[in-house]
Amino acid sequence: MRLSEERIEILAGRIADRLLDEELVDITLTERAFMDLVETWIAADLAIEEEINEAAVQRVESYSRKIEHGSSEWETLVEKAKEELARSKGYVIR
Repeated sequence: MRLSEERIEILAGRIADRLLDEELVDITLTERAFMDLVETWIAADLAIEEEINEAAVQRVESYSRKIEHGSSEWETLVEKAKEELARSKGYVIR
């Protein structure tokens, strides 16, 4: 995962605070419980992205013609594979 648990907690707190301060959400649970939900959503989203990244690398590694890791061709093929895998899951990577 690209973000530490501590960083996710900080980010979730900021998102939850902003949503609540601007009254963009109406919750029936405690603010802490809402922040915990936001943390869970962020972690789940990052896990999906990590799965896509790993699957893209595996796809490129499985090609019959071996491509040098880190080369521009490698990077291009991995990015294309990530886009295809993300699209198939209904996920957007930016």
